[in-house]
Amino acid sequence: MDKLWTLHVENFGKIAEADVSISPLMCFVGDNNSGKSYLMSLLWGVLTLGKDIFPKMPSEAKTYKRCENWLRESLNKNRELTEEDLDMYVSWFNELLFNNKKNLLKRIFSYNVEAEKIEIKNYKRNNKIEIKWEDHAERYSVAQTYLKFPKQETYSREQLLRMNAYICWNILMYGIAEPLYTPVVKGRRMGEPVYLPASRTGFMLTYSQLIENSLQVSYAPTMEENTSILTLPYIDFLQLITKFETKNKLTKKNEAIVQFIEEYMTKGNVTTKKDIMPVIKYRPNGMTKEIPLYLASSIVTEISPLLLLFKSDINFKTLIIEEPEAHLHPELQQTMARLIINIVNSGIPVWLTTHSDTILQHVNNMLKLKKHPQCTELMSEYNYDKKDLLDSQDVSMYQFVHMKSNKSKLEKLECTKYGFVVPTFNNALDKIVREVYAFQED
Repeated sequence: MDKLWTLHVENFGKIAEADVSISPLMCFVGDNNSGKSYLMSLLWGVLTLGKDIFPKMPSEAKTYKRCENWLRESLNKNRELTEEDLDMYVSWFNELLFNNKKNLLKRIFSYNVEAEKIEIKNYKRNNKIEIKWEDHAERYSVAQTYLKFPKQETYSREQLLRMNAYICWNILMYGIAEPLYTPVVKGRRMGEPVYLPASRTGFMLTYSQLIENSLQVSYAPTMEENTSILTLPYIDFLQLITKFETKNKLTKKNEAIVQFIEEYMTKGNVTTKKDIMPVIKYRPNGMTKEIPLYLASSIVTEISPLLLLFKSDINFKTLIIEEPEAHLHPELQQTMARLIINIVNSGIPVWLTTHSDTILQHVNNMLKLKKHPQCTELMSEYNYDKKDLLDSQDVSMYQFVHMKSNKSKLEKLECTKYGFVVPTFNNALDKIVREVYAFQED
């Protein structure tokens, strides 16, 4: 990831205060009903809906005027953005977040959820970024180290607003969210983050009925007419199912992930045929006949959305998974952890909520293996390769803990030489071990 920033919230639902710094692999762990899914939904919402908070007309607000004046001084001159320049654009985005907070939360949760504060803090970049101007260019363009605009003789305030929004969105979201200005292609996703919710088996077995009731919910700027009983990330997942389509040719990256899932997890092939609704079927290894998804085991129904996501070659920048361990035997939970790390190392950030000590232990094992002096020999012995390894700077771990006030707090867990120590997991396991010794007969 070429940039880092922290999402700060105060009095958001059950969460008293939280600071979450984005990273290639991010894990939320901790107590049930403590706000993990709420906060993950908010992150999804900022990445998915944040582009809609930019004003349609130039503003006289001080935060925006600073951006406009800076851009006027930079017109037709290549210029590197300083830390002060970057902070100026983050401040503008935070003001827009504050002004649109109520509507944004209602769109995400289909309900009037309260939050005292939502803002982005601690913005940092790994690479400098520069504004460039190009003769005869027809459109804006962006890369990891530059933002490029067509050179003109004069610029209206409306054009300056459009360019400022482009700068602001890309310094925050380039590489992890949908581009700000994209051609509208009906039925095609343009890079929005994918949210795979909990209870995936239930969704996959009833998607036809659920889609029929949910597809009328759009991404309109207001939610006054929305009567959905699902949050927007869940509705987006149902709409994602309608995009599933088995492609004959995949990128090498997607092909490797598909092969891994089918060989080590589903033990068979899951296909989609386009109809009014997608028709999803499963063919176990060694069999020629396909069976309906509802006759397949829970491992197949649980993993099928992830498998079909990569088989469909859908364009997305970030992957969010709730409870990836659901319905999985501990051995398959370890395999799932290995798959997640492979996806991260392919360049796609993965953010997850989990109650699985097995997944967390595998993460720790790969962190330790990466730094082990006999790494090469151990990789050969245990059948790992470089795409299975993790660097501690690419992982962040957050624990949600209930407080006496009926609120929850967020604690960032530090990576030790043993990996991440998760107190809520360890305390529960210690209690079970004590009971084992107490209850056994002499």
